[in-house]
Amino acid sequence: MNEPQGIDISNAQGARWPWAAERGKIAFGMAKATEGLSFTDPDFAANWAAMLGLNRLMPRFAYHFFHPDQDPTAQAERFVATVKAHGLLPGDNFVLDLETADGMTPEFTAGSGVTFLRVVNELAPGHRVLVYTYPAFAEAGNCAGMESWFLWVANYQVKQPAIPAPWTHWSFWQTGESPVDTDVFNGTEAELLTFCRMPKSR
Repeated sequence: MNEPQGIDISNAQGARWPWAAERGKIAFGMAKATEGLSFTDPDFAANWAAMLGLNRLMPRFAYHFFHPDQDPTAQAERFVATVKAHGLLPGDNFVLDLETADGMTPEFTAGSGVTFLRVVNELAPGHRVLVYTYPAFAEAGNCAGMESWFLWVANYQVKQPAIPAPWTHWSFWQTGESPVDTDVFNGTEAELLTFCRMPKSR
């Protein structure tokens, strides 16, 4: 499978997303876990377990909707703790959803985001941490200094996604958002498993 397909889910799709209907159609999945310092997605636990039940060797991604005007270290700690509480396995991954500045400057937003990323790396060594954003937001400087982390870019109605600075390569591309967010990986299914450090069994 070249450019394997995936979807990402949050409580916006409603409770009990029918993951079983995706069997044989997707190679990875992502679910919202937390937002800021106070919100935990009420469907995260069910989505996280359902992805594992669909295919134990399917890469799972948990994401955190980041608010730059709140403590980045506390957000990272809460995010990782939430995922760990529901089972963090080899081959699982983390994503920083960075798409709002909350009135902060690009320099502040980028610096706060980098702090978040570093803390997640420290708390969950051995797991991939990616940045989800969209081209205009990144090009405004809100993602400066994040080139060491892999890019998950949202760019719709295009044949190929734009690659905003500071990146020169995209790893995941969110291609659409209706009725559910659809995504592709930049590689083969075997390369996806290698990228996610998926063990032979788990």
